[in-house]
Amino acid sequence: MSTRTFRFELGNGEFLVGDELAGASPPWLYLHGLGAVRTGEKSGSLLAHAERQGRGFRRIDLRGQGDSSGRLGQVPVSHVIDDVVRLLEGHRPTVIVGSSLGGLVGAYVAAARPDLVRGLALLAPAFGLLGNLAQRLDARGRMWTSEGTAFTVTPQVLADAKALDEAGLGKRLQVPTLVVHGTADDVIPARASERFFDAIASAQKELWLVPGGDHRLNTVAPTIWRRIDALLGLPPAPA
Repeated sequence: MSTRTFRFELGNGEFLVGDELAGASPPWLYLHGLGAVRTGEKSGSLLAHAERQGRGFRRIDLRGQGDSSGRLGQVPVSHVIDDVVRLLEGHRPTVIVGSSLGGLVGAYVAAARPDLVRGLALLAPAFGLLGNLAQRLDARGRMWTSEGTAFTVTPQVLADAKALDEAGLGKRLQVPTLVVHGTADDVIPARASERFFDAIASAQKELWLVPGGDHRLNTVAPTIWRRIDALLGLPPAPA
């Protein structure tokens, strides 16, 4: 696959690193979860889907993770949201696919700047994470990812998470939105996605509760891409 690695400068020495594939509209943007990186089974599956469609594709390491600048636990989520908005500005309206934390970030981006977002696919989105972030820390002030990585969370990050208004987020979503959650998710309960889905303002929305699905949802990834294409009325990828 003919992707190229790019670096997006944010100023003050901060930057994002990602991969991109040239192609038709609407392009895809993949946002990974907490403690993950841009490459992986789901983003690779979406890249293959985009290539079959001839559509553009980008995936990035969120700031504080992977090859992008910053350290995990030290970059406020509101800054990560702003990073994605800045990345999308000046580009064609994009279909955002966000996994876990990436889903939460994608929802905030779409709510703030619907002009930049053609559609939204939220995979096991981390609803309820920010308001309870302090309660998720261990006795040493560390948080653990689902992959078993521990990191210290700064007071600035905790204060920022508490200030973000997740309660009204669904009501601010006006773009077509697919929410996918596994019924056996042991990281974020499926009920959180059900409540969020009910609040979404957009008339174009779909909830898929995957029977027995876990937090990763890797095994149903190709079906997710087909579902978001159908929701947006886009032609399916060739077999």
